[in-house]
Amino acid sequence: MTAARIIVPGATTAVTKRTNLRKAFLGPWHQLVPQIWLYALADAQRHCTVAVHHGIAVINHHHLTVTPAKNNLPEFARRLHADVSSALNTLLVRERYEAPRQLFDEQQPHFMRLLDAPAQASHLIYERLNCVAAGLVDRPEHMPGYLFDFALWKRGFIEVERPPIYFANSRPDRLRLEVTPPPLLYRAFGGDLDALVYHMNRLGEDGIRALRATRKAPVRGARRVRRIHPWDEPRSLRESGGQPVPTFRVGARGIVGQLTNIAAATETHGFRVEHTESRIARLGGDLEREFPYGTYQWSVQHGAPVAPPIDGAILAQPGPLLCDVKLELERDRALRAELRERCGGLVAEVREAFGEEAEEIAAHTGLALSESVAVRVCTNDASEEASDEPRVAAVIVRHRFDKQLEVGSDSAARVVVLRDRRRGRPARTPGKHGADPPR
Repeated sequence: MTAARIIVPGATTAVTKRTNLRKAFLGPWHQLVPQIWLYALADAQRHCTVAVHHGIAVINHHHLTVTPAKNNLPEFARRLHADVSSALNTLLVRERYEAPRQLFDEQQPHFMRLLDAPAQASHLIYERLNCVAAGLVDRPEHMPGYLFDFALWKRGFIEVERPPIYFANSRPDRLRLEVTPPPLLYRAFGGDLDALVYHMNRLGEDGIRALRATRKAPVRGARRVRRIHPWDEPRSLRESGGQPVPTFRVGARGIVGQLTNIAAATETHGFRVEHTESRIARLGGDLEREFPYGTYQWSVQHGAPVAPPIDGAILAQPGPLLCDVKLELERDRALRAELRERCGGLVAEVREAFGEEAEEIAAHTGLALSESVAVRVCTNDASEEASDEPRVAAVIVRHRFDKQLEVGSDSAARVVVLRDRRRGRPARTPGKHGADPPR
């Protein structure tokens, strides 16, 4: 059973979701893909009142940083992923590809609470440079379909037209996707939006240089990224299970960061223990037993009572919204001036942290598709066992209607079958039994 998640309003959260089988369904293989993703995002925001701060779709997964005004983040994610999945399945069929039906994988979306301003700044830089770290492009603005930029915080919105497929005419012809800075990060700069955008752009440039220093292969480039097949997948193996999945991030360094991290981890453990006890009690017939504050599923689906928030809680406590932060800074001009003087320390912390983690980030997010790979092949030949040289085996990519593989492909590490019809179908004999039905 999946561990219970703490869901509270006002919690700035990083949301990640991966496609089924890690296929490149979110890649720019068609010009409507970015429009579908943005329109679905704007429509989910319209229904759920969730502040969107940044987002990017990277071939086989997407990243979002959001702050829900209400206790409905899972509903927001459900609407977004349902619309994107249905619309892209429709587009795949229209373009004569095979549709997967289940576009996203079976795992729940990953929610990671960003607890302080340094955590929010660090994750936004990571999110913006994810396509660079993956080796797709040299700069994020080179990524096809790229729209999110820190300067959008000044404009405040993106206009998105309704895609010409799937979305019914009952939905608006045009939606406005509101884009705002994260509340705690905005507060850390004393409400100086110009300074915030300037320093975030500078941190992005520093991150690009750090990633270039760790790069061992040329980037794919925008033109080749557009040619990525929607049924392609990375050559690397999927991550093994059993690894800890972070549910929160603390950006502060030193003793303050350590103490906050320990307190948040202790609170998470206590929440899960109490949640399990409440669930067992309710299944046993105790319908009056309260679940801890931050419980979502049992409250929404089963109407279970939820306890009020505990004073001093870090995670199970509503966070501030941008309007709350603006009101605070407007009332306390001395605090605003003090925060503006101290924001340089936050920028230095984030720059240093990203520089230290650049190599690890590049290794973790790399996307190598349909390229040769060196693997060691098990064999009974003693001479081969004694050799230290890996045997090179290609990842063979072929069309599903190819009659046979290339010569020597029987030793391939993996065969990736591209499931489209752009190279033509076998001729169908009219009236012949077993012929493919019309589509």
